[in-house]
Amino acid sequence: MKPYSSRRGGTQASVVRAIVTVAIVIVAVVGLIAGLSATGVLDLSKFGSSPVSTAGLTAVPSPSRAIPAHTRITRDHLWDPKNQRLSFIYLPSQSVTPEMLTKLSDILGRVLDHDKLPGYVFSESDFLPKGTREGIVAGIPPGKRAIRVQADKVEGLYGLRAGDRFDLVATLAIDGRGGSAQNFNFGGVYGQQLALQAKLTNWQKQATVRVMVQNGLVVEPMITRQIPIFQNTMTQGGVTRMRPVQEIVIAVDPDEVARLTEAMAVDAKISCVPRSGRPDDPTDSVTPDLRPVSPFTGPGTAAFSASSASGSGPDARRTAPFSTVETISGTKRELTAVPRQ
Repeated sequence: MKPYSSRRGGTQASVVRAIVTVAIVIVAVVGLIAGLSATGVLDLSKFGSSPVSTAGLTAVPSPSRAIPAHTRITRDHLWDPKNQRLSFIYLPSQSVTPEMLTKLSDILGRVLDHDKLPGYVFSESDFLPKGTREGIVAGIPPGKRAIRVQADKVEGLYGLRAGDRFDLVATLAIDGRGGSAQNFNFGGVYGQQLALQAKLTNWQKQATVRVMVQNGLVVEPMITRQIPIFQNTMTQGGVTRMRPVQEIVIAVDPDEVARLTEAMAVDAKISCVPRSGRPDDPTDSVTPDLRPVSPFTGPGTAAFSASSASGSGPDARRTAPFSTVETISGTKRELTAVPRQ
């Protein structure tokens, strides 16, 4: 057993010495290559992959990252930090169209009209007119005014994107059943007819529907932001907390600002009516209002005023509005319904 044990120990020592020798050789070779490369004697770049040649190609600037709409372009938006150079797309000359902007001077300082993703070239249609200020004001069309509206104030704003057009309709309920308005004590031949007409038109429970905004525009789609709220507590005193609020920025006509603000102040039910996004949709189309119907003056619509109220239509006698005449006989006062001429 003793001779066998001696040979086994000698074999392990030989393996260890061989491993140490190989490691020393590898370290020496690496050090030699590093020294030759540092002194310039050995060029390691020849052993790597050679860069793709761009000879004969046209360099077209491209964003190095996503750029949001209404942002002013700077060199930082074109700088590629990974490759430490400006981002370009190299295209053959026959693939470069006149719409592509190939000069940095035509891109830097311009304000984007919409979001721009990396990997695409710039064109004149990507930018707003020169001189436009960056930010939300860049998305407001000339002659319009922008209003920031909370989502709980207007129904139907979800899903709208920047550039979508819409109308805003405000509805305010009218209850005519209060007091003695529901009791008709009219005399004369037409007293019963007036009372019947009031029941048929259901005038006691109606709503006023007014169009607050015609052909509005979405400037900034629905976003959620935090707003500070100051609260007084029993233990901590005054505390400022943050509350999430969903808002959308819309552009309206100047004369519609006051009407929309008034409708929101009186807690009217405001609904959003999106318009068609097709190019053949008429931009001058108008959403009509709806006025309440009164048994004394008739329907408050333009169609009624044009035909029935004039007495020229076939239903003029049935739908003609009435007037009331007060008669006094001693201490008795009475209202008499008579057709309006």
